[in-house]
Amino acid sequence: MINKDYILRLAEQVGRYLAIILRLRQANRHEEALIYIDELFLQTVGMISSFINSVTEEMLLHMLSPLGKLDINKCLWVAALLKAEGEIYEDQGNEKESYYRYLKSLRLFLEAQLHERTLSTSTFSVETEELLQKLKEYELPDTIKGKLFSYYELTGRYAKAEDTLFELLEADYANREIIQQGIAFYQRLQVKSDSDLEAGEFSRDEVKEGLAELRRKK
Repeated sequence: MINKDYILRLAEQVGRYLAIILRLRQANRHEEALIYIDELFLQTVGMISSFINSVTEEMLLHMLSPLGKLDINKCLWVAALLKAEGEIYEDQGNEKESYYRYLKSLRLFLEAQLHERTLSTSTFSVETEELLQKLKEYELPDTIKGKLFSYYELTGRYAKAEDTLFELLEADYANREIIQQGIAFYQRLQVKSDSDLEAGEFSRDEVKEGLAELRRKK
């Protein structure tokens, strides 16, 4: 587990660079901001923006996982800079370019927080929530929804987790892996206190009903 002080220092460092990018955006110096981001990509992860945006999410995650272990530092840098790029393209009215950067950024933020759970209480979780807001009008890919299901449970939003679970089942109602993940989810909720469930906008009866329904599907 990464030390919380390290996460705080990383967040502060990333925040300083994002503040510079924001000032460039506010001054309508968008091209200069994009060049600056490209330099930061090269400096922090050894890759340039055009390459990062040309590879799939899975390939990028593989490249950020030497020896099979996700490099949280690099993952967060890429996620934050992709989001900053997306905001520049949004400023310019280029919805297509901003959408793909937001989507890839969201995937990376989710992966980082699911690998390192202490991040869910850091400023990086704020970035994740902002991306969810920006993408709320879009139908997200199932790969993202699968991560969101786990993310919502991690952050105690059990009703949202259940909603996401059933969206996944609607897309693939016979998927045994999703059904098993759902059963495990309800079993974990069974040991939660009533107050925990209530805080997650959930109830003991909903746990029983959901578990029974998935067991019937199984």
